[in-house]
Order: sequence, then C-alpha cells, then structure tokens
Amino acid sequence: MKRLPGVISAMGVGLLVAWFFGYVTSQIDWPLPKPPIHGCYEIDHCDVPWWVMAIFIWWFLGPAVVYGGIAYVGIGKRWSFTRRAVTFSALLLVTGCLYFSWYVFRYFG
Repeated sequence: MKRLPGVISAMGVGLLVAWFFGYVTSQIDWPLPKPPIHGCYEIDHCDVPWWVMAIFIWWFLGPAVVYGGIAYVGIGKRWSFTRRAVTFSALLLVTGCLYFSWYVFRYFG
C-alpha cells in the first residue's frame, strides 16, 4: 500500500510523456509516405481489425504501464536518486524513440 502513490504518479508521468511525444511527432511536418495499396486503417473512417485497435490502445497506454511497473520495482528496492534519474532518463529516451520510429519507418518503408 505504501507503493501505490508512487506507482500512480509514475503512471501519470507515463501518460503525460506519451501524450507529449505523440503531440510533438504529430506537429512535425513529415513528408507524406506512399498510400497503402489496399486496406483502410484509419480508425475514424473505416472498420479496423481488433488487433489494430489493440495496438493503438497499447501505443498510448503502454508507456504508463511500463513507468508504473518500473516505479513499483524501484520503490520496493529503494533505489538511490541517481539510479532513479538514470532509469527515468532511459525511459524518456526509449519512449521518444518509440514514437519517432513510427514516422521514420513509415517514411522509409
């Protein structure tokens, strides 16, 4: 029960980080990729398969779950401030790479 406030705070930070990187990558003027040859994967215009919706939900909630899980472990093992700062920095880097990689792979793919 003592870990709960830290885990909830970390999950909130994870949601904010996911929102931030999602917003930043959506505002960059990326070159448009070639349109898909077949299929429609726009969530607001077409019916999409269940697995596309699952990936979409995990794409935004995944960082919050990971941040919360790492906070749970870090609080339990009483990590030092330096270890927490290094872990948080690594999580920020990985989350940023996750969101930017989507646009890079779409451009080169």
